[in-house]
Amino acid sequence: MRKETIAIRRNPESLDGKIISYLKTDPLHEEKDFSELVTSTLKAHWLPLALFDEGLRGEKMRQIGIRAIAKLEAQISVIRRICGLDADPVRATPVVINQTFGTSGDTASIWREISDNHSNNNSQSNAQAHEDDDEDDDWELMKMPKTAEMEEINKIFGV
Repeated sequence: MRKETIAIRRNPESLDGKIISYLKTDPLHEEKDFSELVTSTLKAHWLPLALFDEGLRGEKMRQIGIRAIAKLEAQISVIRRICGLDADPVRATPVVINQTFGTSGDTASIWREISDNHSNNNSQSNAQAHEDDDEDDDWELMKMPKTAEMEEINKIFGV
């Protein structure tokens, strides 16, 4: 059987490089190797579209969509929490059961049980960076006051 291969090299100081380094630390303590974590991330984001393009429809497609959306909504919830952003007041944002967000040495549990509402509602680019890191240029960083929580996150990421 033919295997697809993906290789990504980035300067460790670039935004992409920092993400890659972070993911290699097994931040969710799921004991997944790096390639499994990357593949899982790709599946949540792209699997429904790839299978739709292949012609998949019906209940199986619906179930795959539900799982992908649950994972993406859980990630949105984590991002809202660590960035100090208010939840969308129009919808409840569920998160996945038994997931943890790891900080260096100590695991802070910030994932909570999926809400019952969920089931009811939807049945810098571094100047020294390698030239391959041009994708980083698309992400402009906003200037905003740093909260204590943001300072802690910066320490976690080594920023």
